[in-house]
Amino acid sequence: MPSPSKPPASGTPKLTPPALHALLEEVQDALFVTDPDGRVLYMNPAAKTLYGFEDRVDADASTVNLRHHSDETFVFHTLAGVAVADEDRPVVRALRGEQYRDVELVVQRTGDADPRVYVFSGHRIEGDPPLSVLTVRDETDRWRAERRYRVVFEADPAPSVIVRLDDLHIVQANQGMTALTGFDVGELLDRSLTDLEPFRLNTDFGLAVERLRTGAYLHKVRMLVRTVDGSEIQVLLSARAIEVDGRACGLFTYIDVSDLETEQRLHQQTQTELNTSRREHADEKAELAYLAIFDPLTRIPNRRGLDVRLMDEADRAERYGNVFSILLLDLDRFKELNDTHGHDVGDEALRQVARVLQSAARGSDFVGRWGGEEFLVILPESGADAALESATRIRDRIDQADFAGVGHLTTSIGVATFEASDSIDRLFKRADRALYAAKERGRNRIEVAPRDADA
Repeated sequence: MPSPSKPPASGTPKLTPPALHALLEEVQDALFVTDPDGRVLYMNPAAKTLYGFEDRVDADASTVNLRHHSDETFVFHTLAGVAVADEDRPVVRALRGEQYRDVELVVQRTGDADPRVYVFSGHRIEGDPPLSVLTVRDETDRWRAERRYRVVFEADPAPSVIVRLDDLHIVQANQGMTALTGFDVGELLDRSLTDLEPFRLNTDFGLAVERLRTGAYLHKVRMLVRTVDGSEIQVLLSARAIEVDGRACGLFTYIDVSDLETEQRLHQQTQTELNTSRREHADEKAELAYLAIFDPLTRIPNRRGLDVRLMDEADRAERYGNVFSILLLDLDRFKELNDTHGHDVGDEALRQVARVLQSAARGSDFVGRWGGEEFLVILPESGADAALESATRIRDRIDQADFAGVGHLTTSIGVATFEASDSIDRLFKRADRALYAAKERGRNRIEVAPRDADA
């Protein structure tokens, strides 16, 4: 009698290089896979670009030792300027098998005067031997923009605080605010906005803050602010929504009007202070306006933010010979929706469409509102086939969604791909023609612009 067959031996299966490459093919961040000694077994195109390996690595990535290269080529500091010890370098931590996410460091390449801000994550793949995975994301542009903003904020003599809109906790305060209230900066950072606002002069302040969350502005709201000794100062409050470290916040600025004797004098003093502030801070206000790149209704990037990202993608495509694609979307018969249900319902539909687009997009994709009922999705490292797949997924998600007060919506999509010797203007003309064709051919459909179409 034949002996029963034995079950396969248990254990962790080995991951072959081809299988590993297939898994990591679509990763958009720089990604390295190394053995325990630091020899590179795999790196994606973004990793080669980030670390300057384009000319050194062909088919055999193992000619590079990532640990040695990192030690010889880069200097690491924290965002506060503290040097990172050798044993705490991202590559070393990954080789030790540490699992960590989103560690922000200032990285400077030897001989390069321009530091960068990279976000590192380390992972481990168990096996024999175990493999280390290091991912790197370049966040230099965001970091520089926020640093410029903070310099302007801290230098402004007008008493100001920055507050998280979800819980009204104070996250930043300038010296003008310490002079107004008597609290030092550390004490203010331990408080919420409600600790400073008695609310007696403006019972609608809570509603005003709620409106601020939707992108509205507060302008010259008369109210009281509580000081360190418990007394109250009469102020005029102005506020606007901003984004700090990826979170929705509000910038609250106060003008002390407690010594004004009459309403006429209050008006004159306020006008004088506002005019003086306008002249003295014209450059700072222009900088703040430049940073306002989000659409207040949908809370996704607006046309200005999209333009910046498009120029970056076009530069990368021209420099490295990459391709990327765009999806130009227009909601079908949206004017009829507004006429039938009103603009409040239409605005809520636009907000929901923005959420659907973000959930349907890949992590590397960039979703924004182009204007009106038009949206734009930028697809890095995506040719025509991948773009059509993304467009189909987005169209189906919108077609299947239930929109509050409306029910069913559809969208028409024009797809165009940016390739070598292309331009953003020609790219948009092709996408716009494809969108027009989708509308003409029945709506709720996708049309892909041919590459050789006349621009």
